[in-house]
Amino acid sequence: MRPTAGRRLAAVLTACLLAFAGSTTTAAATPTTAPGDGGLPRLDIGENYVAGISSGGYMATQLQVAFSERIAGAAVFSAGPYWCAMNDVAVALQSCAASTTPRPMPVLYETTERYEREGKIDPLANLADSRTYLFHGTLDPTVVRPVADDLAAYYRHYGVPLAYRDQLAAGHGWISPLGPVACGETSPPYLNDCSPYDAQADSLATMFGSVKAPNPGTPRGTLRTFDQDRYAVAPQPGNGDVTRTGGPAVGMGSTGYVYVPDSCARGTECAVVLALHGCQQTAEQIGDTFARNSGLNAYADTNRFVVLYPQARPDPGPAIVNPKGCWDWWGYLGPGDVDYANKLGPQMRTVMAMVDALGG
Repeated sequence: MRPTAGRRLAAVLTACLLAFAGSTTTAAATPTTAPGDGGLPRLDIGENYVAGISSGGYMATQLQVAFSERIAGAAVFSAGPYWCAMNDVAVALQSCAASTTPRPMPVLYETTERYEREGKIDPLANLADSRTYLFHGTLDPTVVRPVADDLAAYYRHYGVPLAYRDQLAAGHGWISPLGPVACGETSPPYLNDCSPYDAQADSLATMFGSVKAPNPGTPRGTLRTFDQDRYAVAPQPGNGDVTRTGGPAVGMGSTGYVYVPDSCARGTECAVVLALHGCQQTAEQIGDTFARNSGLNAYADTNRFVVLYPQARPDPGPAIVNPKGCWDWWGYLGPGDVDYANKLGPQMRTVMAMVDALGG
């Protein structure tokens, strides 16, 4: 197949991939935070954690496995095992969203362990201390149950202390009491209210060991934008778009969000929780809806953590084929994007540079 034809096929396949049901995205909300013209604040940061939904869930697992010396725990909503797509968008569709073909778990383990030997991920022994929450709704049509079960199996294979929540009749989405979508539905903006179940309380208690009740009133912190371009690694031929600079060159937006409780801004030691949106949840598509309604910010006020909301971006190609704004978990930055799931991946390095900037 000619490269141009292959690119067209990849674009068509990617347009379907984790697109969440529905043919259109919601209009971008008008940001209520001031336009960001600066970097992240330098804070007193202790531990780092990561959470994500769907493509963001795959990205969360990649960060957890690759940087296990720095990531203390994870919360993953509706995703499958590490390196599931095996650098192939067709595999991602057939094995890691649907379950048309089974996931070759021995191959995934072999690749994981090869990355460890090559120094591309931190020692796997660290995962035995990585407290992890995994959620999969029984009504999820986008990432089906066997895929999530294999992520649970992957975690157990490496001794991860795991809390697997798989009984709630939820659709495909991030579970939050601030979500406008009914629990069992799968529709934009993919923020599902499954009250009285509180996924933030459950996931944070799993990662932290315990959690205090959220702030029920006026936020005691600030949700602001920041310039992602200054943290983006440079693209390389075949691995990103060399005609661009900053975040867009590696499939990310130029603007991200961060929520900083007042206590953290005043110098109290705080943790960082990376919160990774899913496909069709980027700033270009829904504004700050995910960052404002994730349900994490109210817990940040009372539990001394900062919430970092990095942003991917939709891109129809031709250099980067990612029309739905997913995170890079199958190598969409080009034929040279073979290390997308380990420490060398451009998006992996960019997100961790943001954690570095905060002091994490």
